[in-house]
Amino acid sequence: MAMNNPHPNNSVKAAEDLLQEMKQRAAEAHKRNDVFMMSIMAQLLKVVSPIVNRAIARQNREDLARINADHKELREQARNQREQSGPRQTSRLGE
Repeated sequence: MAMNNPHPNNSVKAAEDLLQEMKQRAAEAHKRNDVFMMSIMAQLLKVVSPIVNRAIARQNREDLARINADHKELREQARNQREQSGPRQTSRLGE
């Protein structure tokens, strides 16, 4: 699986930080009773929040897909090793 970003965890953290910073700015505008900035931040958050959340969710899905692919590869390797080593005895009844 090709990776678009060699450091996805850093990017996810940066996206989360950006969203948190915007929320902090909105809270500061609210404390200052700055209606103008509060309206701007509210509009920006309505747009930015879903974008960031979708991007983070996508990255999490890609990470899980990568883990599942690695697991599948290991299972195939184990199956091939078992086939090469021949049949195993499954019980001791024949002894």
